[in-house]
Amino acid sequence: MAFAGGSGNEPTLMAFGVKSNPEIAQGQWWRFVTPIFIHIGLLHLFFNSYALWIVGPQVEKLYGGARFVILYLLTGIAGVYGSYAYHPYTISAGASGAIFGLFGVLLVFGLRYRSSIPDVFKRAVGTGVLPVIIINLIIGFTIPAIDNSAHIGGLLAGGLLAAVVPFQKPGEETNAGFRSIQIALLAMVAVCFYEVGVHYDGPRLSARNLVRGVVQIGTGSSTGEFIDAINSAQKTFEASSRQIEAGRIADPKSTAAEISKSIDQLRKAPSLAARSDKLVADLIQVMQDQYDLVQDIQRSGIVTFAQSRRSKENSARYETINDAFSSWVDSEGPKYGIQRDREH
Repeated sequence: MAFAGGSGNEPTLMAFGVKSNPEIAQGQWWRFVTPIFIHIGLLHLFFNSYALWIVGPQVEKLYGGARFVILYLLTGIAGVYGSYAYHPYTISAGASGAIFGLFGVLLVFGLRYRSSIPDVFKRAVGTGVLPVIIINLIIGFTIPAIDNSAHIGGLLAGGLLAAVVPFQKPGEETNAGFRSIQIALLAMVAVCFYEVGVHYDGPRLSARNLVRGVVQIGTGSSTGEFIDAINSAQKTFEASSRQIEAGRIADPKSTAAEISKSIDQLRKAPSLAARSDKLVADLIQVMQDQYDLVQDIQRSGIVTFAQSRRSKENSARYETINDAFSSWVDSEGPKYGIQRDREH
C-alpha cells in the first residue's frame, strides 16, 4: 500500500479492498473479509496490533490455534457487516471488529465456565473484561471517526460463538472438524486477496511513493499532492510566459526561484499511473527549459528576439502537454478523484 501512495490515501484504500457498500453491491463480496487486514495509516495498524497482542494469546491459549482462527475471522467479518449495515456511506477498515470479538469471547467464556475458573484467571475473563469493553465503546461513541458499529458487531458475534464453540482442554488434540473449518477460512482469505489483485484499479505501484506511504500519519491524499504540484507548475509557467511576452520580467530572480520550486514539487509528486508519470516528466522538462530561459533574461537584462522565440516554443510544448493532461484527466482522472474544471 505504501508503494501505491500510502494507506491513508482513499484511492489506495479502495483498490486494496476496504469496506465500501457501493462496490459490495456490485458484487465485490471479498470486501467483507479484506478490511479485517487493512488499516488506515500506521498508527491505526500499531494500536490494533498492540490490542491483538494483548488479547489474542489469551483466547488462543483457551481455544487452540484452529478455533482461534475461526473466532478471529468470523467476528472480523461480523464487524465488517456491522459497518456495512449501519454506516453505508463511508469506507472502513481495520481489525478492531475482530479484536472486540475476542473480548466478547472472553466475556462469555468467563460467564459460561465461571464455576470452574481459578480465581487468578477471573480478572482476564468474564466480568473482568467488562470495564475494557465499556471504556472502548464509550471512546468509540465519543470520536466520530471510530466505527462503533463494527466494534459492536464483532463483540456480539464473539459472544455468540463463545456460547456454542467449546474451549480446547489442555493436552487435547485439535478436532478434525475445527481444523477443516480453519483451513477453509484461511483459503477464503487467500481467495479474497487474489480477487483484490485481479480487480486492482488503483494508483500505480512505484518506488516514488514509498517514503511518503511509509511515513504518512493519519489520512492524506496523494491525489491532492499530485493536483497541487500540477497546478503550481501551470501557474508559475503561465505567469513567466506572460511576462516574457510583455517584453519584461519585473523580478527575474524571484520568477526563476518560483519555477525552481515548482520543478521540485513536480519531482516529489506521487505516482498515479504510467501515463501521468510520463506527462509529469515532460512538464518538468519544459519547466526546466523555461527556468534556463528566465536565467538568460536575468543575465542579459532585456528580452531579446531570440529569447522571445524560445518562450513561444516553450509555450507551444507546454500547451501540448496541458492538452494531454486534460485528456488523461477526462479518461482516467475520476479513478483517482481528479476532475477537470470545465470553467477554465
